[in-house]
Amino acid sequence: MRRVGIALAAVGVLTAAPLLAATSPDNRSDYGVSLAISGEEARAESIFVSMLSHTRGDTRALNNLGNIRLLRGETGVALAFYERALKGDSLDAGIHLNRATALLLLGDQVRSEAAFATGVKLAGSLENAQALLGITPEKTPTDKAAKKTVIDPEQLRAMLKHAATTVPKDSVKLLDSNVASQTSGKKTSTWRSAGARASDGSDTPLILYWKR
Repeated sequence: MRRVGIALAAVGVLTAAPLLAATSPDNRSDYGVSLAISGEEARAESIFVSMLSHTRGDTRALNNLGNIRLLRGETGVALAFYERALKGDSLDAGIHLNRATALLLLGDQVRSEAAFATGVKLAGSLENAQALLGITPEKTPTDKAAKKTVIDPEQLRAMLKHAATTVPKDSVKLLDSNVASQTSGKKTSTWRSAGARASDGSDTPLILYWKR
């Protein structure tokens, strides 16, 4: 009788599992972002990769993998991830802003300014664009983000303000998808903070758009 009871319990668990899988929301992206922000980039990366194995072209995973690569100093690879993410969601202002940041770090000032302008336009305002990146209009982000980051928050704010004055009035168009190959060999922009490197074990910066 004890064995029968165990067997019935096992059947109950197996029967309930598909139901739970069908009704439970997909929180993997939220969990991955939490890990990345807390500095556990390797674990976060594994989660985002697993998301792509289940849903090819998942824009959340692609954007967030781009962020992780950017933090590691692999800016050209990060840009390629952002490009792929935009193919799936070309109206996501945050991805455009991440892409603009990558282009700027690669030294592509012209395309960076255009991408920032597109991001600001899609966000609806300068304030909204700053909020997507975790930047307040009047002060720098939290100390944790400001201490160790590949991105200078003050210069990023200046770029956003400039972009707000040059927002394109024509329809939003994605820039060519060959930027990564064209710019990967360029000298890194001096816009990069001199005291921060993605490989120095620093905390994951909050001055990026993480897609949940």
